[in-house]
Amino acid sequence: MQESPDDADELKARLARLTSDLQTQREAGQRQADRKAEADLTDKGMGQAMSLGFRVLSEFVAAIVVATLIGWRLDLWFGTDPLFLILLMGLGVAAGFWSVYRLAVKPPQRRGDKQPPR
Repeated sequence: MQESPDDADELKARLARLTSDLQTQREAGQRQADRKAEADLTDKGMGQAMSLGFRVLSEFVAAIVVATLIGWRLDLWFGTDPLFLILLMGLGVAAGFWSVYRLAVKPPQRRGDKQPPR
């Protein structure tokens, strides 16, 4: 049984359609996998960013509040109205900025990463 040239052309056309359909399906699957991976990274990144933001905010505010309360209490004990309050509030602001700077400069440690020797 011999194939006619028409049968060979028909098989080639069918093979070309199947190859095209298979390539389309692969590309669609890859796009879907890429979107899923991007969504996972975005959600994880947003959570880490919010966590770092809340940590920065709480450390900054805590440094100012604690220093201001200590200054206020020292002013009550020594009878110096705003001297220690202003002085320690300034130190609290400086300590808050220093804390934020340390957090911003140091890259976050991932689980499993070992700290380099100093």
